[in-house]
Amino acid sequence: MTLPVIDLVRVRAVDAPIDPPLRNSLNVIPRAPLVIVDVHTACGAAGTAYVFPYTAAALGPTAALARSLGAGLVGRALAPAALWRELHDAGRILGTEGLVQIALSAIDMAMWDALAVRAGLPLCVLLGGEARPVPIYASLRGWGATMLADEAGAAAAALGARAVKFKLGQKRLEDDLDTVRAVRTAVGDEVQILVDYNQALSLPEAERRARALEARDVRWLEEPLPVQDDAGLAELARRVTIPIQGGENWWGPAGMHRALMAGAVDLCMPDAMKIGGVTGWMRAAAMAAAHRVPMSSHIFVEASAHLLNVTPTAHLLEHLDVAAPLLAEPLVVQDGMALVPDRPGMGIMWDEAALLQHAADV
Repeated sequence: MTLPVIDLVRVRAVDAPIDPPLRNSLNVIPRAPLVIVDVHTACGAAGTAYVFPYTAAALGPTAALARSLGAGLVGRALAPAALWRELHDAGRILGTEGLVQIALSAIDMAMWDALAVRAGLPLCVLLGGEARPVPIYASLRGWGATMLADEAGAAAAALGARAVKFKLGQKRLEDDLDTVRAVRTAVGDEVQILVDYNQALSLPEAERRARALEARDVRWLEEPLPVQDDAGLAELARRVTIPIQGGENWWGPAGMHRALMAGAVDLCMPDAMKIGGVTGWMRAAAMAAAHRVPMSSHIFVEASAHLLNVTPTAHLLEHLDVAAPLLAEPLVVQDGMALVPDRPGMGIMWDEAALLQHAADV
C-alpha cells in the first residue's frame, strides 16, 4: 500500500472547565487545557488527537511546539513509527521529555488515527487487535470521605464499575481509613477499591499506610513515593503485599524500562501522552509483557480503549474522561466495560461548537 502524504498539521487549543474538578492532597484542577492536533493528508484522510498539559501556563508552549514540529512533517509519507524514531533522534540533545514529549505524542497519535482512517479500520484493528469491550475502573474526582462515598456509589450504579479509584493523603492515617470505609459502604464488597497518593509519602509512612490498607482489602497502592525514586518503590514493594501501581509519570519507554528493571512496580499504567503516543505505548506494552506486569491506562480514554486491545497484559482502563464535554459522542461505558467505537481511527468526533466556545488564543 502506498502511504499517503501529510498535507497539513493543524493545531488548536481549548481551555474547558472540568465539572466536577479533580481534587487530591496537593491541589484542585478545575480546568482542562487541551491541545488538539489534526493531521490531514493529500488523499483526504485526516486524523485527530489531543493532549492535556494540565495547566494554562503550558498550553501555549505545547501548542507552539506541536505547530513547529508538525510543520516539518508536511510533504512526508504518513509513517508514524518511522517518524517517531526520527523525531526522537532529532531531539536527543535537547531531550524529549516534558512538553517536547507531549507535543510529539499528540502528533504521533493523530498520525496513527489518520492512518487508521485511511485504512477504514478502528485503530486497534489496524494495530492487529480486535475491537473488544475493555473493563474500566471509575477514577473519582472528589476528596474526603463524604464526597468520595457519594461519587463512588454513583459511579458503581451509573457505569457498572467493578473497581473505583480515589485519592488519599490526609495528614492522619485514620482519616484515610475513614475514607476507605465510607467508600466500601457505598459500593459494597463486590467492587474493588484502588487508591492513589500522588507521590506524597516518605518510605516509612508509605509502609505504615500500606499495611493498614492491606488489612482493608485495597487492591493497589498508586504512586506512594516520588516517581523518580525507583529504589524506594522497589524496597516498598518488597516490604508489603499490596501491589504497587505506577507509570502515569514515566517519560517515554526509557522511563518505564528503568522502573521495571528496578522492580519499582507490581502493576503499571502508562499515560499515552507521556509514554510517547501510540508508538511509545506499543513499545511499553511489549516491555510489560516481557516482565509479565499487568498494564492499565491513565486518562485519554479514547486512545486507551484501542491501545489496551493490543496490550498483551491489559488490565483496566482508567475512566476519567476530561474531553467528554468537547465531543459529539463521548466514549460509552456499559456494565463496567468501555465500548470501542465502530468507526475508523480512534473514533473521536469533536463538537465544533464546544471547541469554539472554549477556544484559547495561543
